[in-house]
Amino acid sequence: MTFIIVGASAGLGRSIAEKFASEKNDLILISSDMRDLIPLKLDLENRFKVKIIPIQISFRNIPVDFSEITKSLSNLSPLEGILLPIGYSDTNDVPGLDETLMIEIFNSNLISVCLVVNHFLKTLKERKSTIIGFGSVAAIRGRTKNATYSASKRGLESFFESLRHSTQNSNLTIQFYVLGYLDTTLGFSDQNIIFFKRGDVKKLASIVYSNRFKDIGTIVYPKKWKLIKLFLPFVPWKIFKNIKI
Repeated sequence: MTFIIVGASAGLGRSIAEKFASEKNDLILISSDMRDLIPLKLDLENRFKVKIIPIQISFRNIPVDFSEITKSLSNLSPLEGILLPIGYSDTNDVPGLDETLMIEIFNSNLISVCLVVNHFLKTLKERKSTIIGFGSVAAIRGRTKNATYSASKRGLESFFESLRHSTQNSNLTIQFYVLGYLDTTLGFSDQNIIFFKRGDVKKLASIVYSNRFKDIGTIVYPKKWKLIKLFLPFVPWKIFKNIKI
């Protein structure tokens, strides 16, 4: 089987690539930086004897060119799924930020992801397959920091809800992971807050692989964020406005 992983060069995407390759799946790995993909390709092919095709695409700008992906798929086993652990944030992301940066954040986290799904949707609906998206607890309730990023991830979660609803009678399963702080070098400086223990990305990658064809909808990881996701929207404004994290 072949899986496409968008945002595969580091962090969660890299861990997912390692897990899926270890289970003898061919992979198309997509990232904006080929310098990270080439060593990953060589490592995975050497350890697991699978086919790995790295493709460099920047999702900050649209339209997305799918020609190289389509060409690569012709030389691999059938496509069984797309995983989209892509994310782009910036410390300057507050209301009023530079418009070019705002567009790049929206493109990377929402628009390009939707375009990838839309492009392969018809093909994947024809067989047992999966599309797995990844959101963020930052989208639970907007605040000053990461304003555009949060809005993008909230929109993405809604898109995946619609996607699941529209494909319920097909062989395609739709999953969406709402992610809390993870043990990775990527992400927000907020992840240094000591009372939020960060989730293990390798454990998460194993969970993603085990669940890949299950109709389980939205998953919150780490699990402790379920309560936060449930109650944070109801925190009174007088309290919420003073939250600085």
